[in-house]
Amino acid sequence: MVDPWHSCIDKELSICEQTMMDALQFENPELTEMCRYVVSSGGKRLRPSLCIISYLMCGGTDVQTPINIGAAFEIVHSATLVHDDINDQGEIRRGRKTLHREYTTTKAIVAGDCMFAVGYNLLVDVKSEIVRYVLEASSAMASGEFVQKDYEHVSRVTEKDYLKIISGKTAKLFEASAKSGAYTADPDSDYISNVGNFAHELGLAFQIVDDTLDVTGDPHNTGKAIGTDLLEGKPTLPLIYALEDPRYKEELTALFEEVDVTTDMVVRALEIIRDTDAVERCLQRAREKAEDAKAMLDPLPDSVYKQSLLSLADYVVSRDR
Repeated sequence: MVDPWHSCIDKELSICEQTMMDALQFENPELTEMCRYVVSSGGKRLRPSLCIISYLMCGGTDVQTPINIGAAFEIVHSATLVHDDINDQGEIRRGRKTLHREYTTTKAIVAGDCMFAVGYNLLVDVKSEIVRYVLEASSAMASGEFVQKDYEHVSRVTEKDYLKIISGKTAKLFEASAKSGAYTADPDSDYISNVGNFAHELGLAFQIVDDTLDVTGDPHNTGKAIGTDLLEGKPTLPLIYALEDPRYKEELTALFEEVDVTTDMVVRALEIIRDTDAVERCLQRAREKAEDAKAMLDPLPDSVYKQSLLSLADYVVSRDR
């Protein structure tokens, strides 16, 4: 049986998990419970994995530093999900109630803010360049969310617009995670940009698959109801490709531009998207991005860690959750 892509860092990921739990400890028991509720709800831990693997691939030996950085990235990422769910009025995240539904919106906002603070605090002792990577990624995430809001229920959105959105929302944090690991290992490494570019393309592939699973996925695997993006009016690649089909363009445009969306409308939109070639085109686009990512690692010498990243790229485009 082939080892999973993360087998070479399982020990480090376990330490990272404990690092996050220890960091999310507050005097107020409920605040501790809420923050740990978010982080313990699952997640693939791709951001800390990218940081740790990139560090080891570039010659690093003191794993505690990239573990702390990876924990910071994951906590910051989790904090953005808390706020995203509040903005979108999301009900389910990773198979459980979203934080603001399990507790209250006002408390969830505070918990999200505290998680940001904890994440940044874990970076106190790292080099200033890494803090810059994190801040740039955080700014890009906010910008991506704003652009996405501008295109909600707007059918004229293009693939270029979509890629800009997911670059900010997802890929930039992937990139920052990997670059931070590489830079921590060796600030003069020739491979920092290669590793960062790999992670950015990987992030694009990941988000394309994520958005496609919103059309085709099994809720038991994905942890959320299908059609959520359509219900929230988010412009995703499956929708963009399906709108190009002349058979359904008019009907799908009307469905997507309707602000007062009903469940029946979402069901019909999903039927239309599945009846076009949109899903296969999306998966092919994701595979192309994954191959672009893998090509970025060509200059790096072979190692178990390089092979791990190559396997990760394959996993990202073959997953069902």
